[in-house]
This record gives sequence, C-alpha cells and structure tokens, in this order.
Amino acid sequence: MKATERYAVRGPVVLTLLALLAAGPAAWAGDLSLSAMEANQAPVLREYRYRMSAAIRPLLFWIGDGDVGGARIVWRGDGEGRRGYEFLLGSDPARAPRKINRWGFVREEWDGDRATQTGLMRKTDEKSVEEARANVGFEGEYVFKVIQTEVVGGRARAENTVWPVQDDYTYHDLRELLRLVAAPPPSPPKVNEAQLPPGTHPGFLFAVADLVDRAVAAAIREPRELLKKVTTRFNFNAIAYELRLRKTKWEESKTYGDRQYENLVRIDLESYNPKLDTTERFTLVCGTEGEWRGVPVYVKYQPKWWFKAEGVIDESQVFGQRATLVRERGTSGVPSAGVLRAEVTE
Repeated sequence: MKATERYAVRGPVVLTLLALLAAGPAAWAGDLSLSAMEANQAPVLREYRYRMSAAIRPLLFWIGDGDVGGARIVWRGDGEGRRGYEFLLGSDPARAPRKINRWGFVREEWDGDRATQTGLMRKTDEKSVEEARANVGFEGEYVFKVIQTEVVGGRARAENTVWPVQDDYTYHDLRELLRLVAAPPPSPPKVNEAQLPPGTHPGFLFAVADLVDRAVAAAIREPRELLKKVTTRFNFNAIAYELRLRKTKWEESKTYGDRQYENLVRIDLESYNPKLDTTERFTLVCGTEGEWRGVPVYVKYQPKWWFKAEGVIDESQVFGQRATLVRERGTSGVPSAGVLRAEVTE
C-alpha cells in the first residue's frame, strides 16, 4: 500500500485547522473558503472507525471506561497527484462519564504544489473562553478554536480564530459546525507565517503516513528490520515540528478489540514542538499484509503516567448522528459495554 493510503491517529496533538480566509491582504492565489476546499477534495478511497476508551491510574491499577467516544480516519486520492487525509476524534457526551464533550477534526490535502490544513477543536479552557469574550463580547460558554494553514513553495501561513457559539456541538454535529465557521470570523485572525525547512511534510497526518509506510516496509523485508530513531518534520500552525519514530516491535499475533490480528508492527512515536520544547508520545499498532497493511488496528495516547486513551477498530461507531448508549446490566449487576442506538440529527 502506498504512503498515500496510510492512516494516522493522534491524541490531543490534533489541535488543527479551519476558518474562512479573513479580511486582510490576499497572500495566496488559492481560494481558501470552505465550499471551495470541499469542492476540490479528492475522492474518498477508504475509511476506518474506532471505539475509544479512557482510563486513569490513581494508585496501582487502571480504572476506566471501554467506550467513551469514537474516531474516524479517511484517506483520499484521485490517482493524479491529489492526496489527503481526514481525522475526527472525540468523546461522546451520551457515553462519556459526566457527559464530557471533547473533540477535534483535521483535514489535510496536497496536490504536489500546494497543501492545505483545515480543522477545528472544541476548547474548554478558561483562557479560550475569556479570549472569545474579550474579542467579540460573547457571554456564552462554548468555544471552538479554528485554524487554517496553507503551504506554497515551502512557506506556511496559518490563520487562527476563536469561534464562540450558543450550542454545545458534539462530533456528531461536525457538518453543521463546518457550515457555521464558513462565515466571516467574529474577529480578525491571528496570523503565523514561516519558511519551512526543506523536506517538511505539509501536515502531521502526512508525516505519520510516511513513517508508518517505512516501518511496515522494513518489518516485512528479509531479513526483518525493526526501525528505530527515525526523524522527519511536519508543519503545524506554521511551525516545523519533529515527528520521531522511537522504536518498533514485531507482534506475531494479538487481539485488539474484538479481532485477532496476525503479523503486526508496533510503532512508538513522539511529536516534538521546538517552540515550546515539549513532546507528546503515542503508539500505533499496524497491519503488514492484506487489507490491514499500513492500517492502525490499535492506538494509544498516554500524555501522563496516570492517564491514557486507547482506540480499536469498531465499524459500528456512528458519526453524523447522536448515539445513545444503553447500558445493559448482566446477572452480576455490572454494566456491560453497552449497545449503541442512533438517533438521526441531520
């Protein structure tokens, strides 16, 4: 499978991208409006869905819930040079403890000469809420961070905006929210610009796809090679991050979720922000043959020793609809994983 047909899954590193090109000098020749970007998208080649779990470790043992949300990964291509990825990840308040609603979306596209990153993230920190109120006088409590980046000729321009909204949108409302933020932003964007080092990938998902492709190819060679200490760069918000493949491990056979897989490669990665001097680590376990080649069948993000989030493939996950989880109790009285019942909201 080619590098264009790779999945990349990430944790809260997914703070990425979307907004209408705001007032100011037109620095780029392309049309960055939402409608124009969607009209120019390459066709969908494949999609996988994941069930997300989360756990904390207050002392010696992990305590958590096996179904708090979902993720969806899509890759695109037209066979003529246009490539792209989409990643949607978050908790579902219908299933998550205390109805937690945390989610984000990212889309990356590249046509060989020009790359765009578009996406958004629900923001709940006090700084974002206060920033929104100060900028537009909004007294509500729901805020989305929106970024749009374009890379042309190795130069990146990123526009950051904050969107206060009246409704607490979940990831089931992605389409509606994208339509909302296609309007002119409520305040001028914060703009970042930079010339990227040669060889920098246009986005995080492209960089992960590249390292996954290289790790899988090395693992199935004779003799088998398990890569380690491989570094590449990717653009995020007009900053050249590093993506580091720390090590890989071969897994002959292992069960993730409800499936047993054969001939897997476990890939430990970390992203590095040179501006803040911070790192975020995550793990992908990918297939190496057949339909699973290059596809993450398991994902783990553990930013703290006491917290981790995990994902496994689950095609029953619902997106674009509000999903109601009914907890069915067994004879022991302990809730089972639950049954999803979808209520169409579109």
